[in-house]
Amino acid sequence: MRRYLIAALILVLVAGTASWAQNYSFSVPRMLLEVTPNSDASVTLDYTIEFYCQQGAHPIDVVDVGLPHEDYDISNMQASIGGYAASDIRKSQEIACGVEVHLDPYPIQPGQSGEFHFSATMPNLVFQDTTNKDNASLQITPTWFDADLLQGSTQLNVVVYLPQSVKLDEALYQKKPFSDKLQLQNRNAVVWRWEQTRMDDRHPVGVSFPQRDLERVAPMTKLMLVGKWWRDNPTIRFFWAIGLFVLFGFIFFRLTSGTGVTVFILLLGVSAITFVTHPFLEAIALPVLLFIWWVGERSQVGRRHKYLPPIASVEHGGIKRGLTVPGAAVVMELPLGKVLTLVVFGLLKKDIVRQVQADPLALELVEDYHGSRSERQATARENGTVIHAYEQPFLDVFEENPGVPIEDLNVQEPMKGLIEKAAERMSGFNLPQTREYYRSIVHGAWTKAKAIGDLSERTQFVDENFLWLLLDDGYDESFNTWYGHGYHYHPTWTRGGAGAGLPAPVTTGGRTTTGDVAASFAGWSENVTGRLANTLDPVSLGTAGPPGIDLSGVDRVTLDVLESMAESSGSGGGGGGCACAGCACACACAGGGR
Repeated sequence: MRRYLIAALILVLVAGTASWAQNYSFSVPRMLLEVTPNSDASVTLDYTIEFYCQQGAHPIDVVDVGLPHEDYDISNMQASIGGYAASDIRKSQEIACGVEVHLDPYPIQPGQSGEFHFSATMPNLVFQDTTNKDNASLQITPTWFDADLLQGSTQLNVVVYLPQSVKLDEALYQKKPFSDKLQLQNRNAVVWRWEQTRMDDRHPVGVSFPQRDLERVAPMTKLMLVGKWWRDNPTIRFFWAIGLFVLFGFIFFRLTSGTGVTVFILLLGVSAITFVTHPFLEAIALPVLLFIWWVGERSQVGRRHKYLPPIASVEHGGIKRGLTVPGAAVVMELPLGKVLTLVVFGLLKKDIVRQVQADPLALELVEDYHGSRSERQATARENGTVIHAYEQPFLDVFEENPGVPIEDLNVQEPMKGLIEKAAERMSGFNLPQTREYYRSIVHGAWTKAKAIGDLSERTQFVDENFLWLLLDDGYDESFNTWYGHGYHYHPTWTRGGAGAGLPAPVTTGGRTTTGDVAASFAGWSENVTGRLANTLDPVSLGTAGPPGIDLSGVDRVTLDVLESMAESSGSGGGGGGCACAGCACACACAGGGR
């Protein structure tokens, strides 16, 4: 029992300590930032800040001062609170770029005010003016504070003292007009005033003046200015990164054929960290990705043009005529899924196989064609048709698997035989001329089909040239154009048979809908082609060109690594505070979330 009481007491003390540590609350009635440009392009920053610690809040014992950049020297900094020197200045643990000034033994107690002074010299803050080569440029924003800790408003003044020979009328403002131009302490100065403002955000100001009194200015070109703008706008960089990640995902999965999910996630994380730490790399990532995309697409084209096995094509060998439509599709290097679809549609058109299901497409061998290959040939002759040698292996598969969706069947060997036979028949002929010859046949067939106005004559022509019409890359668009004008073509094997037609269209108010088009012949055949493409492996067929990137094998390994990392990682917390606005600003946080 005693152990439990002790444990409970410890928990109460820890909870109370955590609550106390986060109970900072203060206001800043007045703030003055005085900025003095130096001849070596450095700037001296002098802060005078009045803090008021709210009743019941944690004493203000540390002030975090944000600095314009990390190229600072703590030895040239000075601070004080209420007239007492505060010499304990360290690199801040709460903000990314800045120092922390410890006020002990003179913290600002609850209900009391204290005047905080801080001075630092920062190098390379006076830049070349990009609009006038004779001028120097200085931009600054005074500190701001955590909105959750800050109470009330502030009377803010920012003063920039001009070099000795610069006249008041030679000073030009940037972004925000001056509140005044005057002499302070026998020096010309420009002033910006805010009578009542919330100091929880930036208050950027800028001034340009002749650089004749300066020994040097920090270089600044328009390109460097664009780079600075890029670094200083994290919101724009965030949305830019989102767009890059989307494009990267598209390119990655296109080149890897949808494999390597865990590798993609890992690369995405590395890219995100790289973009945060190196904003310039994020800016140039788009042309790099577009170049990778271009190279990848050319590689894809190269693989498509190496679809066929090696062919002894003879430049003056002439055109190989008499190829079947699937054979011509192979020679024209159409996608494997489309070649298989042409084989299947050809068998359906000749009534050698029967469609028993439209989606997914499933077939069965017509009863008359059961038996040996020679018996099939005899039956085909009796029925006035022909079975090509490359079709027999397909018929063997369909006979052994009646009613099974084609996408679930293994047709690798029949497809391999078809491709090898087509390559064999092309030996000794001119391959480019042969391809162009069959393209002209397809073009001529579509030209004539589109010119036929009588619908019955058009249907008869399409029936006779059905497979040749399907060789055209844009056949689906042409069929759907007819469909939209009221001409609904259906292949011969889908006419009149119950359960053997196309999927039923969805109609709305007599208008052609997306569902109608999807259920049209063109939409259905495209769906069939897509499904059948998944049954074929170009590598197994021996028809693939240069191997693509396949990361499926490392998916499991990468996932295991990530899971192991997740199991071994602990959890931690982070502190609050404020962040520096960029290379020409300074900020400070009272309390820093301690």
